[in-house]
Amino acid sequence: MNDNIHINVSYEVLVWARESLALTRNQAAEKTEISVKRLLQLETGEKQPALEELKAISKAYKRTIATLLLNSPPKEKPLPTDRRTLDSKDFGNFSEKTIMAVRKARALALSSVELREELGLDFPKFNLFASIKEPCGNAARRIHSHLQLDEIRDISNVQHALEAYIERVESLGVAVFQLSLTQDRLRGFSITDDLVPIIGIKRGNEQAHSKTFTLFHELGHVLLRESGMCDLSDKTNLEIEQWCNGFSAEILVPSAELLQMPIVLEYQRNDQKIWAKKDLVEIANHFHVGPLSILRCLLDKNLTTQAFYKEKHTTWNKPQFGKSKNPEGRNLAREAIAEKGKTYVGLAFNAYDQNRINIKDLSDFLGVKLSCIPKTRQLLSA
Repeated sequence: MNDNIHINVSYEVLVWARESLALTRNQAAEKTEISVKRLLQLETGEKQPALEELKAISKAYKRTIATLLLNSPPKEKPLPTDRRTLDSKDFGNFSEKTIMAVRKARALALSSVELREELGLDFPKFNLFASIKEPCGNAARRIHSHLQLDEIRDISNVQHALEAYIERVESLGVAVFQLSLTQDRLRGFSITDDLVPIIGIKRGNEQAHSKTFTLFHELGHVLLRESGMCDLSDKTNLEIEQWCNGFSAEILVPSAELLQMPIVLEYQRNDQKIWAKKDLVEIANHFHVGPLSILRCLLDKNLTTQAFYKEKHTTWNKPQFGKSKNPEGRNLAREAIAEKGKTYVGLAFNAYDQNRINIKDLSDFLGVKLSCIPKTRQLLSA
C-alpha cells in the first residue's frame, strides 16, 4: 500500500466504524488486508492511515470515506431489541449481514419518504396502537376489520395475497421491505424509532404464507411500539413474542370463522383430534397460511393434542421445510420489486415520469442497473 499520502482521521471514528459492523480486529484485518498490528496503531491514534488503507477500510466497513473523515463518531440508532429464542451467548450478537439489512431498511424508508416529498405526497401517519395488556385476539379483530382483510380471501394465489397484505399494511403508514436475512435465525424485524415504522421480512426461499405470518407478527410489534429482531419461535417464553404470535395467528385465522368451518365442526362432532394433513392444507389454503399455523390454532382451541402438534412441528418445521421447490435463477428486476415493494417502486417510477428525478436517480432508488429499468417497469405493471 502507498504510505506516502496519509489522511488525518479520528481514531475513535475508525473504532466506531469497525464495531458498528460487529467486526473483531482480526476479522477486519482479513477484510482490509491490513495487519492487526497496523490496525491497532490506527485505532489508537499512534499512526494515520494511508489513502489506500482508508479506501480498504471504507469498503470493508461499508462506510463512505466522508463518514470516516468525521471528527467524531456519528450518533446512530441502535439495532432493534433481540427477541430471539437463543442461548445466552448468542443473545444480542448479530452478523454483519443482519446489521447491513437493518441499515438498508432504514435507508429505504428514508428514500420512500423522499420520493413522496418529490411527488408532493405525505407519508401516511401511523396512528394505531395496542397494549400488551389487551388480549391479542381483540387487537387482531380490530385491525382485521380496519384493514378489511376479508377482501383478500378471494385471491387464490398465495404470492399475490402476500402482496395484497403488504399493500394494506403499507397503507397504514408502515414501510415494508423483504430483505436478505440469511443468518442469525431471523424471520423478520420491526423498527419503531425511525422517521416511519419499518417492517423487514426474510426474503430468501420462505414460502409466501410464512412471510405473511411474519408480516403480521411484526405489525404486532409496531402496534405495541416495541421494536424487535424476531425468529417467531413457538417455544419463546417472552410475553411480547407470544402476544405477537397470537396476534398474527388471530388476524389471519379468526377463531370465530375457523370454528364454524364444516370440516372443523365434523372433527368436533367425532371428537377427532388427530388431523389428516389434507384437511389441514384445505383449511390453510382458505386462510393463506401453512398447515402448521392451522394446527397451532386448533391446539389453542383444544381441538388437537399437544403430542400430535409437537410431532408435526418437528416434522414440518425443519430447516428445509417451507423452501421453494423450484427456485428460479436471479432476476434483478423481480428482486427489486420483491425487496422494496410495489408501493415504493411505483413511487419511484411516478417521480421519474413527472420529471422529478432523472434516469440515474431512478436507477439509484430502485437499486438496479439502467438496463434493468424497462424490465422492472414491465413487471410492476404485470
